[in-house]
Amino acid sequence: MKRPTVHLICNAHLDPVWQWRWQEGCAETLATFRTAVQLLLEHDDLIFNHNEALLYQWVQKYDPPLFREIQQLVKKGRWYISGGWYLQPDVTLPGTESLIRHIAVGRRYFQEHFKVQPKVAYNFDSFGHSGGLPQILSLSGYKMYIHMRPQISDLELPSDLYRWRGVDGSEIIGLRIIIGLYHTERDNIEQRISEGVELALKLNRDVPVFWGLGDHGGGATREDLEKIDAFIRREDQVDIIHSTPDRLYEALREAAQDAPVVEGDLQRVFTGCYTSLSRIKRRALKSLARLVQVEALRSATWWVQRQEYPDEELDEAWRDHLFNDFHDILPGSCTEPAERDALDFYGRVAETVRRLRLGAAVVFNQGPIQNPYLPVTVLNANPSATRVPVEVECMLDYRPRFTGTWHLRLFTPDGQEVPCQEEQPESLLPFNGWRRKVCFMADLPGLGSASYRLEVFEGTRNAEEAKPALTYQTDPVCGLVNQLDAGGGRECLIGALLQPLVVKDDGDSWGTDRWSYREVLGRFRLQKNSTHIIQTGPIRTITESVLSYQHSKIVLHTIAYPNWPLLEFRFRIHWNEIRKRLKLSISTAFDNPRLQCEVPGGVISRPADGEEHVHGRWFVLEGKINGKDTALAVINSGQHGLDFADGEVRLSVLRSAAYCHEQGFKLQDVPARKYMDQGIHHVCLLITAGDPNTVWQALPGASDWLSAPPVAYAHLPVGIRGYVSTQGDEEKHGAHIIEVLSLKPGNIRVTACKRSWDSKSLVVRLQETRGISTEAHLKLKFPEIQTKLSFRPFEIKTVRFEKTGKWREVELIDEN
Repeated sequence: MKRPTVHLICNAHLDPVWQWRWQEGCAETLATFRTAVQLLLEHDDLIFNHNEALLYQWVQKYDPPLFREIQQLVKKGRWYISGGWYLQPDVTLPGTESLIRHIAVGRRYFQEHFKVQPKVAYNFDSFGHSGGLPQILSLSGYKMYIHMRPQISDLELPSDLYRWRGVDGSEIIGLRIIIGLYHTERDNIEQRISEGVELALKLNRDVPVFWGLGDHGGGATREDLEKIDAFIRREDQVDIIHSTPDRLYEALREAAQDAPVVEGDLQRVFTGCYTSLSRIKRRALKSLARLVQVEALRSATWWVQRQEYPDEELDEAWRDHLFNDFHDILPGSCTEPAERDALDFYGRVAETVRRLRLGAAVVFNQGPIQNPYLPVTVLNANPSATRVPVEVECMLDYRPRFTGTWHLRLFTPDGQEVPCQEEQPESLLPFNGWRRKVCFMADLPGLGSASYRLEVFEGTRNAEEAKPALTYQTDPVCGLVNQLDAGGGRECLIGALLQPLVVKDDGDSWGTDRWSYREVLGRFRLQKNSTHIIQTGPIRTITESVLSYQHSKIVLHTIAYPNWPLLEFRFRIHWNEIRKRLKLSISTAFDNPRLQCEVPGGVISRPADGEEHVHGRWFVLEGKINGKDTALAVINSGQHGLDFADGEVRLSVLRSAAYCHEQGFKLQDVPARKYMDQGIHHVCLLITAGDPNTVWQALPGASDWLSAPPVAYAHLPVGIRGYVSTQGDEEKHGAHIIEVLSLKPGNIRVTACKRSWDSKSLVVRLQETRGISTEAHLKLKFPEIQTKLSFRPFEIKTVRFEKTGKWREVELIDEN
């Protein structure tokens, strides 16, 4: 019989950011890679493994001779490109498309520069793993996935080797590191190999031992290599080899066929990371959504008008965004300077997005200029939400009209009036309403452009307040919504909606060993006489309430729409607490409700155990009210922690732990330390309630709307050439619409619309979001293409369209 083998997998876990900023991570990369090359030249049997395309890009940029040496070692099989991702991100908080791009960017880089495609992916140190990941891994060509966390103390698994089944039914071989960590210390290499030998004999199969100093770089040492050589010479029960993750996979393939199945996500560990550094989490959600939005818009203008496609700018923006997904940035375990760097990266992405969106708007507007007095252009890239609120600011005239009273009315180019509502703009200059803000409900293309015009009229416009689509009531005593009707007299609440609670949280940055946050220290209370209706009209009603707790304050705007069945809540939070967290309580009247949460790549149910759990952009409570099936959904702007018990959900919004603090370091009153999330925060939530099918269908579009609403431009010249009507098939758009793509039904979401990697075709990626089998109908213009696609629950499909009108489903990464 073949003897089991211990696979020594040498690596150097190297966090580009953690207790240090990225510049130091880059410097250590250069040092670690140089040392690895030297040791490979000295030791004939050693194989060095490393992941993270980002680090290779740094070497390529700052030390080209070293990069060429690495390329030669890869060809010789001495240096192994493992994993193949851009970096090791958090895989619980990023969106589905963000995880796909980590793989796509990494695999394309390694294929281009090293001609390799690893079969084994790994995220050793990531803090939990989404149940949607097996599908993404399988579609990307991976055969096995290796992780360390959650460790045995945090999550019981039936075996270190298992078959991981995702929420859609996809399976991939999973392996949890149980011998040590993903690295070794300076003095324990022999202990780790001995543990590997013992485990291999116990299981009678091959096992890995991951070794090398980390996680501030390091890798192999000459001393450890001497100890390894000596151990190999005296070991006679098992084989010991220098190996790679892919070689390990080949050795475990047969054993994995009979391995136990683990279903769903791999949780939990470090519950504080669902909320820590909330500014980064909110920016991450916006950054991804707006990158997807601008990529789709520029793909549309390239497809329709042959506008130059901004490859380099988009690629750089994606890399900046992906960098911040790193598992010590997005989860909030880095230092304050590193947080500022991350916000700078998001700022650079945001500026690129703004420039590229404006470029798309200009091209959509090409043609003989209509020259309306106040043109308005609206761009949309969200096919699941085509009738939505739009806000735009403009100037009434080139100079103020100092006398008289004036109002604005909105029209389509052919003269049809569109109801609108004027509200307070950002500017507070007292120039007789020179600056204006207009809100209206827009009928928009799924992907494309719509044009309008504003006209100035003398006098005051009297518009009656419209009845909201959702029946609700605000309590004047607490300033919060205290009644919410799901229709047919189904009252959803038994308490105030989104009651701000101040909860004890003395955990460290990660929330190590903290599984729940339930001790309420106080509540925000309404400041006397501070609830007022500040805006009203045909489009929406805005109620303002001001609440306070000690030295902190919340300004809350509750926004109700007559033609949109959602309530919008905008919080401006002045947070001055330390070692506390802010939660928003939702106490419901459901009988035996079930809590279902979006996660990257799917949906997961969370237990009603009062403990802190993670979710994506939304959650749904579903159960019965008055004997009728009812659902209530909450869509967030980057608030990923929650707990659930007795029909009450508490959504975590802020936590003021110390920066980069581990519980072993005792915090004293002196000296003063830095605490997270101090200052002003802008948080936005959407809530809807009703029949479950209606609520579920609204979720994809409303979630994408919240993160990346349609882009509106005033004053931009509008042409008339190319504007087409898309009337028919129950769609009613006017002649002011250019629609490049449309999609039905609402539970099918576009996660990406982009130019193909080979620059020849249009690629659209879609996912079923509710967990039901669905037939989707997608229409593409220029040329006219209609497709029907059958989706399994949570299935991801990537479709390639050609200018000839042909289309086909293609592979996730190479798109061929």
